Amino acid sequence: MTRWFGPILLLTGILCGTCAWAQNDTGGQDTGAPTQPGPQPAFTYPDATPSLDFLSQSVENSSITLGIGAGVSYYSYGYATTGTSQNWWLFNVGPSIAIQQFRPKVSWHLSYHPGFQRYLSPPNGGGNSYNNSNSNQFSQRFSGGFLWQLARRWQLTATDGFTDTANPFESYLTSSGTPTMNNPNPVTYYPLTQYKLNSAMLSLTDELTKVDSISFVGTENYRSTSTYSLATAAPFYNLISYGGQASYSHRLSARLTLGAAYIYNSLDFGTGQQRSGIQTIEVTGDYVIRPNMTISGWVGPEHTGTKTTVPVFDPFTGQFVDITTHDSLWSTALGANFAWRGRRDSVGAGFSRQVMDGGGITATSQVNSVTGNYHRMLTPKLILLANARYYHVVSITTASRTFNNYSFGASVDYTLAKSWLATASYTYLHQNQSSAFLLGPGTYSTNGITASISYSWNHPLGR
Repeated sequence: MTRWFGPILLLTGILCGTCAWAQNDTGGQDTGAPTQPGPQPAFTYPDATPSLDFLSQSVENSSITLGIGAGVSYYSYGYATTGTSQNWWLFNVGPSIAIQQFRPKVSWHLSYHPGFQRYLSPPNGGGNSYNNSNSNQFSQRFSGGFLWQLARRWQLTATDGFTDTANPFESYLTSSGTPTMNNPNPVTYYPLTQYKLNSAMLSLTDELTKVDSISFVGTENYRSTSTYSLATAAPFYNLISYGGQASYSHRLSARLTLGAAYIYNSLDFGTGQQRSGIQTIEVTGDYVIRPNMTISGWVGPEHTGTKTTVPVFDPFTGQFVDITTHDSLWSTALGANFAWRGRRDSVGAGFSRQVMDGGGITATSQVNSVTGNYHRMLTPKLILLANARYYHVVSITTASRTFNNYSFGASVDYTLAKSWLATASYTYLHQNQSSAFLLGPGTYSTNGITASISYSWNHPLGR
């Protein structure tokens, strides 16, 4: 394994050196201000350069971004769902392309990011020989979306993203989050396994008056993992989910906005092994404490109906027999988010308690989460990010299936030049699992160190 120390030390030295040189730079003022929920204004193209006369308007207001990036990651005690204690190296490289167009009432974007991944682990007992531990895989990511100002008060937005990756440290669970007009599905991350994922959202918003608005949101999520096996792995990894939301908000003053929402989510694990319908009625509130400080919250009753089918071996017939159980649960969904923004730094914190997907480790679960993040612009070229999160997850059908997961991490981004960005990060994750799990150790911890460099080139088409 020592043959990798030279390149890693060299790359780390470059990143540390650039961070040190950047300390003489001065920071700029952050002029951003928090915005209230509701329809956003239609986009206009930001480039004022005169266009070429022979090009159409759609090409004049379009831009293309080309990029390429490469990185290396190290995980101690990684890939813990296999029950091994091996260390893992992950190398990745890949190009990217993105196209976007801005018009007075419509904007849209498309992006595609293929890549090549190579991850390897030394054999048990260490040493410098990796033998048959190498794994070369291709990955791809696609995303697209549009924003359409249908009329003066109507706005339609849609997004879709697809990921296919062999990186076993990239999986994530999706939370429905705070039911605000323009952000119905915040996302949180933690390592799990290799996976394919597709997530889509369609939102229609109507500004009834200057202080009243309604919105209708539909969501879709599909997750498929390569390690799914009822006999040898946690049984509810694969997921098909659909959801809908109808909400209303009223701005009582320049600072206070109140509203109400009805949310429905369907969760289908293992293609019918467990199906749940979750209905929630929430009262929402957003309050601007200061121009740079906001707090929002929601609370309401939540009902979950679950149908679970489990194959059980019958010793009399010598065959497996499906046993179906039905569960019903009333609970309280609640949460709060806090955000503060200064000239150079910002702070965010949140808490939520609701029924949702257990991230593939458990199926329908009661999830309590606490998150926090800090952002600091040390210089115009150097940015520091720090975050921490904690999950307490309990299966609503099998109380003995629980896990606690907490992690914290930090990263630095340094702009080497106009189109070059270098990043270094560290993450620590710890998880305690109940004895009712079918795979992996009861307790494990993972340390992750990542270094990467990327280049991007952006240019307006026809300018």
